[in-house]
Amino acid sequence: MNSDYYNRIAATFVDGSLIFKTEDDERSEDETAKAIESAWRCECRSFGKLAPVDWFFVRAGRFVGVGELKTRTHESGQYKTVFLNVRKWLALSLAAHGLGVPAVFVVRFTDVVKWIDVAGIDASVVRIGGCKTIVKSRNDIEPIIEVAVKAMKVLST
Repeated sequence: MNSDYYNRIAATFVDGSLIFKTEDDERSEDETAKAIESAWRCECRSFGKLAPVDWFFVRAGRFVGVGELKTRTHESGQYKTVFLNVRKWLALSLAAHGLGVPAVFVVRFTDVVKWIDVAGIDASVVRIGGCKTIVKSRNDIEPIIEVAVKAMKVLST
């Protein structure tokens, strides 16, 4: 997978918005979705480009959850925490509350896929963080929640 995040080239969406999702990102998301579908016996469906949350989950024709994916280019033990943007946490929390389904934060590391129920995230551990340099917009540096990797569960099939 191409890990050169800082040299991404934007594609232009039909409405003129810039999209920074690469073919590698799409491939990682598809592979992770298949792993989730196998482990949780559900279908992962994309909310679509520019949506504040990546997926919704369907089982037996019923809406059963929402999820956000981050792909990391390092092993799960390299850092103690992984970043979840506050804006993503808000969107996931609102979806879970309003729709009455669980919301999960999924992280694909190079060695394992881990996840955590958003309701179990300590959102009081907030700081300003993100990219070392701005890639997409001023929002590349924003409020983030540091999620303890050890608090996450391994996705198992």
